[in-house]
Amino acid sequence: MNAPTALIPLVEANPVIVLTDSEKFNRFYAEMKRETDAHVPDLKTATGRKAIAALAYKVARTKTAIDDAGKKLNEEARASITKVDAARREIRERLDALKDEVRKPLTEWEAAEAQRVAECDALFDRIKADQVVTMDDTADSVTARADRLGAEEITETKFVEMHPVAVQLRDNAVAALRAAADRLAQEEADRAELERLRAESAARLERGAAERAAADARARAEAEAAEAARREEAAAAAERARLEAAEKAAEERAFIAAERKAAEEREAAQRAHDEALAAEKKRADDADAARKAEADRFAKEEEDRAAAARAAAIAYAAREADLQHRIRIMAEAKAAIMAHGIGETAAKAVVLAIKAGEVPHVTISF
Repeated sequence: MNAPTALIPLVEANPVIVLTDSEKFNRFYAEMKRETDAHVPDLKTATGRKAIAALAYKVARTKTAIDDAGKKLNEEARASITKVDAARREIRERLDALKDEVRKPLTEWEAAEAQRVAECDALFDRIKADQVVTMDDTADSVTARADRLGAEEITETKFVEMHPVAVQLRDNAVAALRAAADRLAQEEADRAELERLRAESAARLERGAAERAAADARARAEAEAAEAARREEAAAAAERARLEAAEKAAEERAFIAAERKAAEEREAAQRAHDEALAAEKKRADDADAARKAEADRFAKEEEDRAAAARAAAIAYAAREADLQHRIRIMAEAKAAIMAHGIGETAAKAVVLAIKAGEVPHVTISF
């Protein structure tokens, strides 16, 4: 076996070797220790004392040489680090710009997608608002809203997976508005008919009063004439006057009875008319309550469906964002591995193996 090479002259020629290899330093130190242990100090003579000082100086000089070499090595390392940092900055900036350029279509698509979703939500809100029928609405105003809503363009390009839902919501709202318009038109016709009946009733009452006044005037005129005739014929026709008076009284009683009966019949007809009006009003009120309940139920269902659609869109966007995040993390991990001289295919295989948990003690944090 060959004897180990002496390290002291090698270290004196190149001190760096003990800075980068702890085993060599240990061997070097052992050699110097053997050399210093072999020296027998002599303090009695000047030569002996000089020999001690010379040996100590040799150790100190060796230390200084190694330390200076370490300083130089550090300076070179710092210069190398500075150069690497500058390269890193340039690489980061250029690759960030490239990343933004590569991602630009997706970024623009995401902005357009956000705008599309906002426009879809705005349409859902308009449908929800337009389908509400208020007490101030008329058949014409509801029909105008139904026509405007029916003309609303709902394309599959804009609504994508929500297209069938949006079309169904619009069609349901239009159908509900047209049904409400038909009902309001019928109610308006019913109210017009009711007003006509009331006007006819008032006219009949007015004619009856006029007829009664005319009858009273005729009766008074007849009474006055009869009284004049009675006075003229009193002396000669007293009995006839009495009989005529009795007959007139009977006629007046019959007339009063007939008037009372006619008044009672008119009052009964008025009560029946008022009861019919009250029943018609109650029917209209009940119909309004049923319509409002139906509109509230439909609005609640549409609101629930719209909320479910928005939740689905948000969940889809979250899944897409998480997928892009994972792709970015794995791409950065692959790039870091490739920076150590490993090819792209191998680096990709390593990242996939880590993600799959096939590399012990190593994980990827997303």
